[in-house]
Amino acid sequence: MKFDSPSQERDSTTQMSAVSEGGGEAPADRMAVHVVWEIGLLLLGGGVLFALTRSSSGPFAEGGWSAFSAALAPVLMLACAMSVSLRVGAVNLAVGPIALLSAWLFTDASGSGTAMALAFGLGAAAFTGIVLATLTAWLRAPGWAASGAVGGAIGLWAGTQGGPGAFSLSELPQTGVLAALAGAAGISLFLGLVGAFAGVRSRLAPIRDTPVGERHGRGGLVFLGLLISSSLAGAAGVVAAWTSVPDAGAAGLPDPILLTVLALGAALLGGTSLVGRRGGVCGTVFASLLVLAMMWLAEARGWSFDPSWIALSAIVAGFLVTRLVEAMNQVDENEAASASRAGSVDDLREEDPRDTGSYERYDEDLADLGSGGESWSTGTGGIRTGANTTGGIPKQPADPFGASGAFDDLRDGYGTRFDNDRRYGR
Repeated sequence: MKFDSPSQERDSTTQMSAVSEGGGEAPADRMAVHVVWEIGLLLLGGGVLFALTRSSSGPFAEGGWSAFSAALAPVLMLACAMSVSLRVGAVNLAVGPIALLSAWLFTDASGSGTAMALAFGLGAAAFTGIVLATLTAWLRAPGWAASGAVGGAIGLWAGTQGGPGAFSLSELPQTGVLAALAGAAGISLFLGLVGAFAGVRSRLAPIRDTPVGERHGRGGLVFLGLLISSSLAGAAGVVAAWTSVPDAGAAGLPDPILLTVLALGAALLGGTSLVGRRGGVCGTVFASLLVLAMMWLAEARGWSFDPSWIALSAIVAGFLVTRLVEAMNQVDENEAASASRAGSVDDLREEDPRDTGSYERYDEDLADLGSGGESWSTGTGGIRTGANTTGGIPKQPADPFGASGAFDDLRDGYGTRFDNDRRYGR
């Protein structure tokens, strides 16, 4: 019975090459490593946060949960922005400068009302994202180089402009802070769930596997990812400026370098791979909580080093996490090929890969022996032990009863025996 045409046949080599090229048959990543790591981050972050609440000094003792939520919201937005750029293979090192630009314009335009201030702050971030995405997706410049150039340009601009105008809006209320924090966490979880689908990961595979500067056919995804990343960075700058109302009209602008280091450390520590494509679901949220709580705990305990070193240490720890994620997601090629062929009709038509040539040779030798052939004396591979023996089996003569002459009477016909009475003593 013929199941399909010969043109549809595919051997294991073709399927393994399709798997290695990261096409539609690419094996799914092992998400268990992300689940285990995120559980560890949750437990560790909860322990550090509990120790922070027991401190009698420091920022938490002064502001409580409201101050911690106001500081966590922009950090989580920046970490999410960095994670999105890492997933599309174009790290956005300009998240801190973009946050500074949005905060500057939001503060300066605050005298024109909330809507106008939000339009200036978020619009500038979106425009910067379009410029950055154009450099990376269409001109195929490396993400770190394009974002470094954009961040440097923003830094030079901010240095020549001086400080913005007086901040005219009231401080963002606690309900607004919680809404911003919930929105940042929701966006991070949503993007993590979308990125966990095997179809999305397979579409991102060409970006990961293509060398930098070469065309991979996923420019639209890179453009969209960088646009989302820049917009989230701008929203983080607006929230950071709005939650820290300056005293006496002085502008409270965020530190762009510290924000970039903090965002990169939280993203890598959360399980997002530095190489691209791979990442978890809740890791960015838990890592942001852990890093910020550690920095506040260091300040509350009066440790002898600057808490900013904790953010830098998170980057180094993120390198180890990236190595762990990459090592645990290495799928064996034989396993991937066998999994891709599971249930294939072609397997029913494959020949037995075992070598049956030796069995066929012995079958022919036994058949020749039973028919009186000469294969045991002339067969291949036999061990000759004499003139009439091969392989330890003696060669039978043509007449097996004439070897000794003892059974000559049995060779006579029945008529001879009964006709000759003298032979039987009658």
